[in-house]
Amino acid sequence: MKNAPKRPNIFRVLRDSVLILMNLAVVILLLLSAKMSVLSPERSVLSSYPNYAFLPLAFINLFFVFYWALRKSVWFLMSLLSLLLCLPEQKAWFPVKLIKEQKKEDKTIKVLTYNTMQFSSYRSHVKQDPNPVIRYLQESEADVLCLQEAGYSFDKQLLEKTTVITALKDYPYHSLEIIQSNKYRTSNLWIFSKYPILKSGRLAYKSRSNASHYCDIKIGQDTLRFINNHLESNKLTKEDMALYKIIVENPDRDNISQVAEKLGRKLGQAARLRAPQAETIAGFIRETPYKLVVCGDFNDIPASYTYRCIKKGLRDAWSQNGRGLGITFHEKFYLFRIDYILHSPELRSYGTKVDHVRYSDHYPVWTYLELP
Repeated sequence: MKNAPKRPNIFRVLRDSVLILMNLAVVILLLLSAKMSVLSPERSVLSSYPNYAFLPLAFINLFFVFYWALRKSVWFLMSLLSLLLCLPEQKAWFPVKLIKEQKKEDKTIKVLTYNTMQFSSYRSHVKQDPNPVIRYLQESEADVLCLQEAGYSFDKQLLEKTTVITALKDYPYHSLEIIQSNKYRTSNLWIFSKYPILKSGRLAYKSRSNASHYCDIKIGQDTLRFINNHLESNKLTKEDMALYKIIVENPDRDNISQVAEKLGRKLGQAARLRAPQAETIAGFIRETPYKLVVCGDFNDIPASYTYRCIKKGLRDAWSQNGRGLGITFHEKFYLFRIDYILHSPELRSYGTKVDHVRYSDHYPVWTYLELP
């Protein structure tokens, strides 16, 4: 008597069906997370949120690739294809650089960007007790410093403008853009340069607490335009950060729903305000006759609409030669890359690094730029 064909295992069929549906859902979410940010948050509020989930969704898809491959199932192609389609976003979020490029001395400058948190809250700078941000900048050996939230005080007991300029005497050229000021203190964008500044100005967009400031700097026979930026903040308070900590420590459904609704409202509103700021910068970039370095605190994550809009036609120094997440904002549990150095493709960046010095709620970022 011939053996009867084996009956399918109902449990296994049911399990695989559920896993395939889960896999399909994760693939769709990954593609939305990666590609929704091509839409302006002004037109589609949903484009403000999905990109925050890109990394966990990418790792889940990677798990499915290995899972189905080990089972010798063609379903591994579904997640693999989605990961391949998202390679540009992966490179922005998490570049992998295996070969370390060496510094070259000829036609090379070092550029540093740093949100100084008002030079560590306007802390004074004296020989016996130097301001840690100023001391760091003095020792950085950078050729051009692009500083955000670089304010000074009118109180002689705190950090004064003349103190900053004197302390950074190795930079004979500087340009200041005051964003906010009252009778006590200022909040500024400030560029310091070892090379002559030919021209400077402010980009006009509607904001009382943010700005973009450019300088045309003569370096040898070249003129480079530096655009220093501080874009709309998410305005997350200490209470908001405490809520985020709660869901990390106690991730039940009610907590997640409550916190997600509150934080989502703030993130969406800030993203909508940043969109026209990014578009103004992008328009200015298109009209610039010089090679460009665009840097500063974008207050937005890689592959966001802000990032995509400003970066178009430029290269991201961290994505080109950094390694890993490159986190620049490190307040409590909020760990993101929101500070950038972008540059014209004619310039080559290498040696890009995030310095983990805790003098501000941001880390400084620097890179070497080789001029053509």
